[in-house]
Amino acid sequence: MEFEITMADIANRPRPAAQNLCKRCKVNPPDITMRHEAICWTCFQIYIRTKFTRHMEPYKVKKGNLSTKKLLLATSLGVSSTVLLDTLYWHRSLQIERAKRSKYDVCVVHIDETAVTGNATNTTPDTAATTTSVDECIEKLKENYPQFEFIRVPLEEIYTISGNTTVEEIASTAAGLTLDSTSTSPSSSTPLTKLCTLLSSLNSRASQMDLINILRTRLLVEIAKQRNCEAIFFGDTMTKMAAMVLAEVTKGRGHALPWLISDGPTPYGPQLIIRPFRELSKSEIISYTTFASLWPFSIISQETATTAPKPPIKAKNQTIDEIMQKFFDDFSNSHLSTNVVKTAEKLDFADDRDRAQRLGLCEICGLPMDEDPRVRKLKNIVKVDEKGEEGSGSSNGSGSVSDADARIYCLEPPVGEEGLKERRCYGCRRSTLGAGKIDWPVNNR
Repeated sequence: MEFEITMADIANRPRPAAQNLCKRCKVNPPDITMRHEAICWTCFQIYIRTKFTRHMEPYKVKKGNLSTKKLLLATSLGVSSTVLLDTLYWHRSLQIERAKRSKYDVCVVHIDETAVTGNATNTTPDTAATTTSVDECIEKLKENYPQFEFIRVPLEEIYTISGNTTVEEIASTAAGLTLDSTSTSPSSSTPLTKLCTLLSSLNSRASQMDLINILRTRLLVEIAKQRNCEAIFFGDTMTKMAAMVLAEVTKGRGHALPWLISDGPTPYGPQLIIRPFRELSKSEIISYTTFASLWPFSIISQETATTAPKPPIKAKNQTIDEIMQKFFDDFSNSHLSTNVVKTAEKLDFADDRDRAQRLGLCEICGLPMDEDPRVRKLKNIVKVDEKGEEGSGSSNGSGSVSDADARIYCLEPPVGEEGLKERRCYGCRRSTLGAGKIDWPVNNR
């Protein structure tokens, strides 16, 4: 007797309950609910690595091309940068396994800010790690990721890195010295003294942290130049980028958002800025850290990362970056980060490159200068009519503003005229308000 299986028989065949299986592979039980999907650890790992791999297309191994590129990974020893390091290690190991070689080598750089902030990089005082724990963390990373080179550079070496001093000399010197910003008789020529003098000339903690963030980025760029690294990798998540967008707009650097959040070339040089986790939330990165057992390699504990942080300082002393980060770290606001970042990515000024060449770069942040509102107003002035009567007036009588007019208002005002005496954008003017002439270590001209 023959039996014929119909589609109705297949449809009526008993199946496991859908809620008890991963929504993607339909095989394993779910381990995590991600973006309203219950998925297993294997599928979650594939999801994270797929997002990462999309940004690694320029670093694929190709036949006939035996050149090796050098990449710099900036690590704060926090959660995101630790996951980025682990993912880069996986990607490079996969290339070696399949092609017997890798397209790139990685130099991992940690900027030590302990001497000026009193705590570990990018941490608050209540979660700060001691110098010993940072050393132990770096040693653990060296043991677990032997393919990578690790360098620890103090922030104050921004004053010497642009000279003839190499990164190796700085790293070896920093390893043998204990930096103390409270020394009673410091030498006036030491980089640490110069940096402390610079920060003490600022009138608020917000201004100090703003310039520390700028100096950290500039130091990483200088190290990348010295070591001939093609790109700098940051572990910034979508959550952190959303906080950065609103914080920079509030500081007065909204005109430079295309430079600040876009992946690609920067005004600082040919080095690329790449953020492979820009499409991932902070909660997803924390979940990956837990599943991959990466907490021992970070100075941030699992308990600290998964609980709501307490304000480390008085509210009036909190910076705009800390306020925005706390806002987006709140789970109830997590859906807003995508909208903020995606909207900011659409911002593109048609004359942005022309503005950088025409007006120059800010001497502090190194980003293109912003035009004074008075210049923008002059650009929209009505031309002088045929009777010779002025509509709104014009600096050159033709209804347009020349480059010289823009420079008068933005960069180099003549003696006795109101305006800036230094090439500083609005955001840096606010941060350095009252500081006077400062000893800035990086030259943008």
